[in-house]
Amino acid sequence: MKLRAHALLLCAALASLNIFASPGHSAPAIMSENISMEEVKAAQQGWCNALVAISSTYEKDGLKKAKSLAGDVIDAAYGYNLGPVAFKPTWATGEQTFRPTRRGALSYFVGGDSKYNDKGFAIGSPEATRSPWVDCTIENAVIQLRGNTASTMGWVHTTAKDGYESTVDKTWTFIKDENSDLRIILHHS
Repeated sequence: MKLRAHALLLCAALASLNIFASPGHSAPAIMSENISMEEVKAAQQGWCNALVAISSTYEKDGLKKAKSLAGDVIDAAYGYNLGPVAFKPTWATGEQTFRPTRRGALSYFVGGDSKYNDKGFAIGSPEATRSPWVDCTIENAVIQLRGNTASTMGWVHTTAKDGYESTVDKTWTFIKDENSDLRIILHHS
């Protein structure tokens, strides 16, 4: 008990001397890594908005521009900059079921990579005559907030321009990185 009391007194003395303060400041800077419900829902809506934007870009401007946009989305939304992502896409099968690399994710979203056999989910509906996605909504069944990580499970509902509708089971895990940006580190459909 005496040791704990001495440690508390030492901390109080150091705090009064601003030992814990950032240089040039009177109080310490505080970084919160906790993820909020609002941040999770914003990240999910951002993913939906990006899906529709990639599909629209493909329809109007072709594969090259859609691929560029999809690459930007992957770089902003996924944690490939942190290491492999646990990504199991909706339409992926066989040896190519899992996409731990950025290249695999990009192929999944827009196709056009000879290493993979992808239709390009973000391009639009899976029918023979592709129809671009025009709407995407999230319906969460579970959201878990755990400090700097959050996991969600539920459904993604998409609607194509021709009226085709799809519902996909979706599980995501997000982490807040050192820049306070949410990154998808697990995506399972």
